Amino acid sequence: MKRPLIAASVLAASVLTMAGCSQVEALAPVGGNHMTEIRYAAIDILLAKNIDVLVAPVCEQSGEAVSCTGETAEGQTITVESPADATDTVTVTVGDETVYSGKYWDILDDAVRGDL
Repeated sequence: MKRPLIAASVLAASVLTMAGCSQVEALAPVGGNHMTEIRYAAIDILLAKNIDVLVAPVCEQSGEAVSCTGETAEGQTITVESPADATDTVTVTVGDETVYSGKYWDILDDAVRGDL
């Protein structure tokens, strides 16, 4: 009588383990990569600063460095930089004015919480 109970327990544990693995794997693509995170942070910063965007920043990655350019509704250039030697930071410039310089992850966290 004990063997069927043990077999059922092992089967249940196996199913739960497999379900957990597939859930983790499914989340990986949603997290994005560094370039995507920089772009999302830049867009969140622009929205938080009430900057009207005509062309959302389009990004390129060279090694660990990420750079993006876009355009405001008023025709000003949007420049976004995340240097290779400080990949956890982002600087967003509109025209000649730096509107944000700091950790990009703070911006993403604030946006998720609705604090921007």
